[in-house]
Amino acid sequence: MSKLNLAHKGFTGSYEISFEDDCLHGKVLFIEDLITYEGNTAGEMRKAFIAAVDRYLEYCKKTGKPANKPYSGTFNVRVGAELHRKAAVCAQRRGVNLNEVVAQALQVAVDHDGLAKVEHLHKHEVTIAAPQVFEDVIVTMERPTAWGQLNAAAH
Repeated sequence: MSKLNLAHKGFTGSYEISFEDDCLHGKVLFIEDLITYEGNTAGEMRKAFIAAVDRYLEYCKKTGKPANKPYSGTFNVRVGAELHRKAAVCAQRRGVNLNEVVAQALQVAVDHDGLAKVEHLHKHEVTIAAPQVFEDVIVTMERPTAWGQLNAAAH
């Protein structure tokens, strides 16, 4: 079974191929109401999805029933006390609130198509050229040393 997603007016729809039933079908995702559609080609599926969403919205308007909103922008995340603490400290250091830290982390995950392990390796390489004293030297350090100290070492 192959899965793809469709989008229309803020709604997302699935697009599935059922080899068992020899058909294409889908449903509107992330809402409580059940809205399904079918088609014989990719183009028909796209049109059927759009028509299903439009019929649903029209039905809701006609009956006065509020349409389910696929995404409210709010959700609960359980991360454990230690990660919660670290995220709060990170937010405080950056001068933003915790929601902003979570939103940025989600944006990175979405931009990179999933979760990624990001490592930050912090090294400084400094070349001191003082041919009158000694040949070029490359200094690699975990923490940068003040330029004054490096300059003094060269003399």
